[in-house]
Amino acid sequence: MEAVKCKGLSFTYPKTEYPALKDVSFTVERGELCVVIGESAAGKSTLLKLLKKEIAPHGEISGEISVSGSAAYVAQNIEESIVCNKVRHELAFALSNEGKSEEEIELAVAQTASYFNLDRKLDFDVSALSDGEKQLLNLAAVMINNPDILVLDEPASRLDPVSAMRFVDIIKKMHRDLGTTIIIAEHNTNALIESANSIMLLEDAKLLIKSDVESCVEYMKQNESDMLSSLPVQMRLYDGAKTIAECAEIFKTKNITPIKDNSALGETALEVKNIYFAYEKGKDILSALSLKVYKGKINAVLGPNSSGKTTLLKNIAGVHKPYRGKIKSNAKISMLCQNPLDLFTKERCGDEVSFGSITDFLGISEIENRHPYDLSGGQAQRLALAKVLEKNADIILLDEPTKGLDPVLKDKLAQILRELCERGETILIVSHDIDFISQHCDVSSFLSGGKIIATMKRREFFSSLTLYTSAVAKITKTNIVSIKDLEESGGI
Repeated sequence: MEAVKCKGLSFTYPKTEYPALKDVSFTVERGELCVVIGESAAGKSTLLKLLKKEIAPHGEISGEISVSGSAAYVAQNIEESIVCNKVRHELAFALSNEGKSEEEIELAVAQTASYFNLDRKLDFDVSALSDGEKQLLNLAAVMINNPDILVLDEPASRLDPVSAMRFVDIIKKMHRDLGTTIIIAEHNTNALIESANSIMLLEDAKLLIKSDVESCVEYMKQNESDMLSSLPVQMRLYDGAKTIAECAEIFKTKNITPIKDNSALGETALEVKNIYFAYEKGKDILSALSLKVYKGKINAVLGPNSSGKTTLLKNIAGVHKPYRGKIKSNAKISMLCQNPLDLFTKERCGDEVSFGSITDFLGISEIENRHPYDLSGGQAQRLALAKVLEKNADIILLDEPTKGLDPVLKDKLAQILRELCERGETILIVSHDIDFISQHCDVSSFLSGGKIIATMKRREFFSSLTLYTSAVAKITKTNIVSIKDLEESGGI
């Protein structure tokens, strides 16, 4: 039985020439887990929002949309849907509005909190939760009403690798336990594909294929789709291998010698020396933190949610000031914040940034006359990046810069960052995107408990980790930690 059916669906935003969706037709069966993939601005977010009429965007629409039953929606912006200060109140909010009795609400809240591992957090302030816990709360708050269809738009894009894995595990468990129909857009499909029933591939506002996983992967290979790189490494590395373990066995037969790395890190552009910072007295977020940022390099900081990564960038940028310690640099600093919408103050993208070579390169020329709040996540991220790059700073701080970017745009971003470094500028990234960092950074640091635990060159760093590391490092168990390293070593 069909849960969702679209026939000839087209949609165009106001004041835009090109449609966001063009003649899209597909069905999703009840109980299906469908993964939606496609380049940024392919139409994924628009399509998902149209499935939930309460949040459907304003614009010109034609064709048919049929949604059988109730639909719930979880966005990539974690704070977007939270309306209450307490976890318990957030879970009870929808039920209270429906006039449920106190006993019914308490029972539903207790059951839901237990299922989503939030039972010990019920009386916490929402602000005290990690991003991973907040996103679980968002999921729990929409699932408490037992919707027929769950729609998720890149829900794990702001989560660290371990939190993202736990979140996806809950999604898969719900699909298995409850039979919920799930439609999820996600650039990082590593943990999802193995449980998916189907893949939907969008490109330039059109649906290219919607079919079972094996058929879609074969279609993407035959057509040399750029989105192949969004699939798990183990599905595209060696023919016949479907898991990391199988790839590891094949790699062992190749007798590859680990890569030697004798490069020097050079001089520092900025040094953080023993800083302390707290939002509330007695509750340090950063504690005795020291970090060297190397000039002309792509520096990266990884770590779990709520470890202090964003706070560190804000201290370096001068948004906050440590109460002890020093940050030594005379360089001009510019920062891309985690939520790009925070940078926008105009009603027209063309008034936010000068459109030209940078916006052309980033592929956002067509959004010049659109409102920044009508953009997809990837378009907003690229507009914010253009605004930061326009300042010509000596040190550029980037907070989760690959969030919402498809593999093609990630490669473009890496090219831009490398060109900036070659000009003598310095990049400092905090990110959860391990595959991007393991491929493109020069030096990485791990932040935990408000301190930098270790700083190492890229290959040494990722080969020393087992959880916060790349799929390639898990396969090779050497200092070959990225696809580029595998190509260089002859491993593929």
